[in-house]
Amino acid sequence: MKRILKASVLLMIVILLTISAVASTQADPSATASYAANASSVDGRSVSGNISPDYESLKDALQKYISGRPGKISLYVKDLGSGKTLEIGSDYIYAAASTIKLPLVLYLYELAAEGKVDLNTTLTYTQKYYTQGTGILQGKPFGGSYTLRELSRLCIEYSDNVAWKMLLDFIDHDGLTAFEKSLGASATGKIDGLYITTPKDMGRYLEELLSFSKKYPDYGNELLYFMEHSIFKEGIPQDLPDSTVVAHKMGALDDKFHDAGIVFGKRPYIIAIFTQDGWEAASLQTLADISRIVYDFQQNIDN
Repeated sequence: MKRILKASVLLMIVILLTISAVASTQADPSATASYAANASSVDGRSVSGNISPDYESLKDALQKYISGRPGKISLYVKDLGSGKTLEIGSDYIYAAASTIKLPLVLYLYELAAEGKVDLNTTLTYTQKYYTQGTGILQGKPFGGSYTLRELSRLCIEYSDNVAWKMLLDFIDHDGLTAFEKSLGASATGKIDGLYITTPKDMGRYLEELLSFSKKYPDYGNELLYFMEHSIFKEGIPQDLPDSTVVAHKMGALDDKFHDAGIVFGKRPYIIAIFTQDGWEAASLQTLADISRIVYDFQQNIDN
């Protein structure tokens, strides 16, 4: 009995330590430091070879693959060594689903870097912010206080819908839209009550994030760290080698399944893949397959 009690106590300690780790609100500085090195290698000077990729063959392969898949599929790829892009329906307007959380948190972090917002400011979770769907705050009692940094982490890592509503209320809809437009986004605001975007616009936000991480590494690398540690492992990282660093943000709503991110491989690149009118299993496999096709191509550019 004593052994059982001792084991139970040890198990409880492990659980508590795990919960404490999950609740951490700030990225490990030693972990985020790696992004500064990665970001500095994608400015067109340090990527090996600087060979501009011939995307025609890749585009042909992707179009052939897409033709056999269900639903509408669009994508945007940008090679960060040369700046060359590959686009298939990249301007098609989609309901953004949870990918919209990325420009919101990016805007908040840019305001913080400029000294206009303190990420340690706390917001109170009240009933007006309650919503179902992804996340963990919906299971927490009303009245809890959370810093802007913690809400940002939950918004990106857990795609927390309550955190999204709290941050959006803090920033306001017009502020988010103005920020998106300032980056050249073509699809902003809402249609039929849903936020909209395009794969190309998501590429713009990701490129802005990389530029931001170079100018303000403490802030930008923290956001990249949140994206790398998303609890969602489907989509872009699903079938890539385990050692590949992927900072991404997924979105899913009804028949829409999207993913957008930065792949820090041998040849780093931005990729945004959007789907709709398919079913979940097929669409998620489409995201993973396209990601792997692009990854394999990028890895062999200099070969």
